[in-house]
Amino acid sequence: MIDRINFYQYESEGQLLDRKRASIHPKDIAQHISAFANAEGGVLVIGIEDNGEISGFNHPKAKSMEEYIEAPFEYLSRAPRYSHEIIEVENSEGNEDKILLFNIEPSYDAIITLKDDSVYLRVNDKSKKLTHPQITNLEYDRGARRFEEELVEYSSIDDVNEELVDEFKELLGTHVSTEKLLKARGFMRNEQLTVAGLLLFSDNINVYFPSARIRFMRYEGTKEESGSRLNVVKDITFENALPKAIREARAFINTQLREYTFLGKEGRFVTLPEYPEFAWFEGMINAIVHRRYDNQGDHIRIKMFDDRLEINSPGALPASVTLENIKEERYSRNPKLAAALTQYKWVRESNEGVGRIFDEMKDYFLDDPVYSEPNNSAVQLTLKNNIVARKERETGRVSKIITPELFESLNEQQEMIVRHLYNQGELTASQIANVIRRSIPTARKRLKELEEMNIISTHGSSKNDPKRTYYLLD
Repeated sequence: MIDRINFYQYESEGQLLDRKRASIHPKDIAQHISAFANAEGGVLVIGIEDNGEISGFNHPKAKSMEEYIEAPFEYLSRAPRYSHEIIEVENSEGNEDKILLFNIEPSYDAIITLKDDSVYLRVNDKSKKLTHPQITNLEYDRGARRFEEELVEYSSIDDVNEELVDEFKELLGTHVSTEKLLKARGFMRNEQLTVAGLLLFSDNINVYFPSARIRFMRYEGTKEESGSRLNVVKDITFENALPKAIREARAFINTQLREYTFLGKEGRFVTLPEYPEFAWFEGMINAIVHRRYDNQGDHIRIKMFDDRLEINSPGALPASVTLENIKEERYSRNPKLAAALTQYKWVRESNEGVGRIFDEMKDYFLDDPVYSEPNNSAVQLTLKNNIVARKERETGRVSKIITPELFESLNEQQEMIVRHLYNQGELTASQIANVIRRSIPTARKRLKELEEMNIISTHGSSKNDPKRTYYLLD
């Protein structure tokens, strides 16, 4: 019990956990219950402060526990599936006290609204009130979300890979029987597996859902050809249970990535793969977790070209997520899958994954990732690898002038410019200004200094030409 209380005290608040002091208005509790139910479910703890201090229910400003227990009935139009639990604790003053827990399950069959028709959604560590268009999108996405809960006809426990279940038990720290675990976690009912249970623990996925697979294709060149000019050089399909398929796909894709010479800090050269692993692996995991599995006419496709990697997932962006807010917004179309894959450390509770894809690409001196919705029926992530700069690096033409001695003679801004020119090829003065976070005149001053040092040269008519580019000398 002590370990459990410590978890509620000190675990970071996020998608699946929130703490509130016992003086919060009961209607606010109803809002948080609505938010968790409309997302992935979660635990709402009342009586613990944001910083982990146990304030309990005995302090003067605390409301009665009964008010909170009644809040779902008082303020919600329809209560989700949940349970409440009262736990005896010792508060921060060393006195006996209590805290209240709400364990809220995801709502699959309906949106949980308040009696004033407002709707909330848990997004990272906030309960966000939705606009009318966002509510409409949430309603539309409800059908796809229920699909992972549906029973798979003719499936049974015989379809389960026991090794995968044993691994999952180890991650959870439990030794219960396979059947009990699957039923307790909602992966099995009435002796049949749910869609989520089948995807996670069965190697017979292709028998029931032939489209629930990951297909990797590598092309020669920068575009997809067909017929006599067909340019597919690799075509591999991964169709085992998701934990196995993820590992197999990850290992294989790593063998397909080329390497390039990267100019790191202090003028040292480093050999790295052409894409940061976090970027493409996170993109693949997101495709697996958020795809529409009820769309059985399509599958996840990963296409590798000479200049880019494309990860395509069936189903448009879910609920309140848009191309504009994809770095900050979160909504899990398949919360059972998401929760299970969180145990493997492949899915993160907060939405920092997408933001980190941007950061990792930037750290590799690559263009920002591009998200799109082809035909409004899929989500595609495109990672570009800057093939022009890579080909120059392969020739070794620019590396001879970049030495540790050179870096010792450069100031911080000059060094940043040299690194970026080496890793990206050519840049304009405005791009350089963005790199060193200074004005364009300051960037031009630094560039002129490097020109006088015979390190860089330029293409363009006049020094004020906005299209004028700078590059490292051979």
